[in-house]
Amino acid sequence: MKSSSTKAFFVFIFGLFTWFSSATAQTFVGAQIDNRAGIRGLTLNPANVVNPRLKSELNLFSMSAYVGNDYIGLNLSDLPDFVDWSSFEQGVDINAKPDNNFVGNVDVLGPSFQINLSEKHSIAISTRVRTFFNLNNIGGEFFETILEEDNGGNRYELQMENLNGIAHTWGEIGATYGRVFLTNETYNLKGAVTLKYLGGAGGVIGSSGLLGALYLETPNTLTTRGSLNYGYPSGSEGGAIEFGDITSGFGMDIGFIFELKDDSDRAYTDGYKFRGGISILDIGGINYSNFSTWDYDMNNTISADEFIDKNLGEVLEDNYVGTESIQPTSLGMPTSLQIFGDYAITNKFYISAHGSISIRNHGELPVSQVINNISLTPRFESGWISVYSPLSYREFEGGLSWGLGLRLGPVILGSGSIISNLVSKNSRSTDAYIGVQIPFYNKGKKVNSL
Repeated sequence: MKSSSTKAFFVFIFGLFTWFSSATAQTFVGAQIDNRAGIRGLTLNPANVVNPRLKSELNLFSMSAYVGNDYIGLNLSDLPDFVDWSSFEQGVDINAKPDNNFVGNVDVLGPSFQINLSEKHSIAISTRVRTFFNLNNIGGEFFETILEEDNGGNRYELQMENLNGIAHTWGEIGATYGRVFLTNETYNLKGAVTLKYLGGAGGVIGSSGLLGALYLETPNTLTTRGSLNYGYPSGSEGGAIEFGDITSGFGMDIGFIFELKDDSDRAYTDGYKFRGGISILDIGGINYSNFSTWDYDMNNTISADEFIDKNLGEVLEDNYVGTESIQPTSLGMPTSLQIFGDYAITNKFYISAHGSISIRNHGELPVSQVINNISLTPRFESGWISVYSPLSYREFEGGLSWGLGLRLGPVILGSGSIISNLVSKNSRSTDAYIGVQIPFYNKGKKVNSL
């Protein structure tokens, strides 16, 4: 019944780090504020749909992903040499605590378009597939015991409070309408809303208010105390992703952008001196009407060898007493507050600041979360070329991430951490992104030419 595993929580982390060694995963860090970001700009603030720089845009494909933690620090150049967990441990910096955290997300923008109906009205239709993973307050040594095939570690004892995790995948179809509310010679104020149909494809949740663990290297036993709650949608194999049998939900984004116009002689009619925005993204959730949940009594002592040939779900079923219940459960979206400011140094050089704050708390189970972060991004931008280099501080990482991105005609690619990943031997996060769009630009005119 539970052949698929909660261990997917933990293997997901190792899998994402390995995946990044082939440079196929991404995040839009720094690329959302570009005035010609198009559909990608809606992932920051839906009011970006009102865009005088674009007549319209067709997004063919864009993909992003991010993974971060406060447990493992590594030199990413060594990733091709990691073939299993044992080799992964060598040469990495392990920061095991009673409350380590892991986070990851993958975001795929499918065929989407936006168009300016007039100077004041714009619409967009977007498609999107997203996966979020959050694991909070897990003991690092306990984490290692579950993953390690050769459980020959040292003795440890720890208490994990408010341990919880979620992995959730869903699709979105969004309809965005934006308009200019106020405009004069000095400023513009515009706003927009995106209404989203959500299609839940599956997920796994787990939590424990208090879980104790004692590992003894001799005789290689793990003693646990407390309780563990574990669940996934009924009918799926341990929360397996199944887009053929989706569960409906609804969501919404709402945002506003204020622009202070540039009244200098060198200004363009669509230019600004300062642009700032605020938005709330991912309001809503997906209600799974039949959600299977097991409450396990974790008071037992087992051999750590149980984890060699079994996944965590099988270990739980074979060694602990659990009570199953089936009831409606809502998996919440990663609701967040997004704030940005963008200052035009010239018509081509800008500097922006961006803050992302999770409105959700991992105590609000079950819910996905964005990480709290702030970034500062200098940018060169012209019609067909943009170059940006974000400097970010992200939750759990304990240091700065420095990236580089490029928009060249219809193609974007880059990373919010590639430079810091290359120079650091203790990277705790990594990301990258790529996308292809077909833009149709408006050409700005000089104010003094009117």
